[in-house]
Amino acid sequence: MTRNELIKLLEHLGIHHSSYSFDKIKNSECISVLKQKTEWCVYYTERDKPELIFSSKEESDAYEFVADEFKRWAS
Repeated sequence: MTRNELIKLLEHLGIHHSSYSFDKIKNSECISVLKQKTEWCVYYTERDKPELIFSSKEESDAYEFVADEFKRWAS
């Protein structure tokens, strides 16, 4: 999955853009995807405290993880 494919999916699911971010850790109640050294990391920030919830060497795996999380939360 590419970043653009993920964004389109999240829009289709009705996920507000403030609920996710790319390339930096953002506000509370947000999932963020960013590259750190050789890993693609996914953080969930709650009460302004980011927690690493997934990492992979593959960018597409990180986006798939985020898609699956939002699908799970939306159901």
